[in-house]
Amino acid sequence: MRKQCLTIGCHPVSIRCVGVVGVAAPFRGGLTMESVIDDQQPGGTTGTLPHLRRAGKTSQLIVDGKPYLALGGELHNSSASSPEYMAPIWDKLASNGVRTVIGVASWQLVEPEEGRFDFAAVDDQIEQARARGIRLVLIWFGAYKNAESTYAPSWVRRDEARFPRAERDQENLVRGRFTLDAPILSVFGEDLLAADARAFAALMAHLAEIDTDHTVIAVQVENEVGLLGDSRDRSPLATAAYERQVPQELLEGLGRRGDTLHPWLREVWTAAGGRTAGTWAEVFGANGDGDEVFMSWGFSRYVDRVAQAGVAAHGLPVFTNAWLGPQPNAQAPGQYPSGGPVARMLDVWQIGAPSLAFLSPDIYIDDFEGTLAQYDVNGNPIFVPEARPDAALAFVALGAHKAIGFHPFGIESVPDDSELFRAYAVLNEMTDLILEAQANDRIHGFRVRTGERQTATIGGFEITISGSFQTFGLFGEGTGAAADEVVGYGLILQVDADEFVVVARHASVAFSRTDAVVEFDRLLEGTYRDGAWAPRRTLNGDERHFMFRSDDVRTVRISLLRRPGSAVD
Repeated sequence: MRKQCLTIGCHPVSIRCVGVVGVAAPFRGGLTMESVIDDQQPGGTTGTLPHLRRAGKTSQLIVDGKPYLALGGELHNSSASSPEYMAPIWDKLASNGVRTVIGVASWQLVEPEEGRFDFAAVDDQIEQARARGIRLVLIWFGAYKNAESTYAPSWVRRDEARFPRAERDQENLVRGRFTLDAPILSVFGEDLLAADARAFAALMAHLAEIDTDHTVIAVQVENEVGLLGDSRDRSPLATAAYERQVPQELLEGLGRRGDTLHPWLREVWTAAGGRTAGTWAEVFGANGDGDEVFMSWGFSRYVDRVAQAGVAAHGLPVFTNAWLGPQPNAQAPGQYPSGGPVARMLDVWQIGAPSLAFLSPDIYIDDFEGTLAQYDVNGNPIFVPEARPDAALAFVALGAHKAIGFHPFGIESVPDDSELFRAYAVLNEMTDLILEAQANDRIHGFRVRTGERQTATIGGFEITISGSFQTFGLFGEGTGAAADEVVGYGLILQVDADEFVVVARHASVAFSRTDAVVEFDRLLEGTYRDGAWAPRRTLNGDERHFMFRSDDVRTVRISLLRRPGSAVD
């Protein structure tokens, strides 16, 4: 048994272990986004661990030395706590093309007694995933999970003197679609930070010891942090922090962002006078908006320090996720977790938590595309850790925003014959093609409803995308039938100057240019098998107009013919 010690902030932390836990590498402060998205790994390892790397205008996740596309799903919160419960689930996931599973490391289970660590549930996830060629992303359910502290161990929650609770204005509680009876620890407690960081460092050191083939490719630090019920923590610890000067690190960082600063945050700052010094109330206003900025800084610094402790022990990419807000029926901070990495707080979080490789949205609202657009800013890679099990969303994420990962929640509950799994079967065979198109900015993803039209531009071609259409009246009065309302979706990839691969359902595509007349030359239906194109039918006649059928996803390789002249409608 070995003992490891590290310093977190100004707190020396000793880690006592059950089993073997590796010695942590020297602590490295001051990590930047660029140092995480690079071959050089925090923690002293170069070029071997999974990491992020810039590729053209996007970022890619590098696993075993090559780009990796994380398509899979997230388990229900409690599933991975029991290896027996999970036993039949692993084969179901593997047989349905789930390449990446988001599992759980619970502080409650990992450190049931202070200083005694138990990694049995984590080890089983790694063993079962490895046996099936599945990669893992682990969530560290530490002090915060869904803006509550229910995953903190009993020894933390019972010691309120050492680990103070957050306090809310009980006479003016901000209520939303949740109860307010769960424990919530104050993010301003230094003892809580030290304990959480120590436990996370022990987990990461354990991964360094037992996961030498990198089954675990990334780790999420905490989950949907923030404060519910009030715009800010009113505890004595939090109040003392609120009355101090705003750190110059934040103000200078916001100032350097110039025109890229989120418009809402700029307005909040300007409305309070645009000050470059002062207390939180003076700089950002004594109201809910200013409170949210204050809490965002508090939570971002907390998560960053926990992340740094872990990355020092094992330099995997680390990130955190957001419970979205404002959103329908939750417009005020406190109705959604105040202080979390929501879109309008990304600037604060990127400055406050530079150790994180990316910030991710959990998307259950209808505006999936709009949400991704809000996070696809300032070099933030798109990784979706939670979403509805809707196949169309995967195509939008991968194509329109070059996502490195897409994971519907509760993946073990998705039926075997689901549209999602059928889409994964197609996408998994062409991941190399997708990754190359993402890097070269030659890809677009879409979802389109019956009768709707969209346009996209790739490689000088304007592409018109149409949803399913009705034939009612198409051949004169009384002919045809009205179509049901359906959602079409797909990916469009340019693979050569005049050649595209389109994988789609319930949709049609047309190509045009401003400098030439464009017509279809050859349409080949086929499939990809281990990345190689396997042609089947040559489509012509009716199939030129009904190229992407309604019963399943179809892949078509489209060769275009350019003729001199100007394009016509």
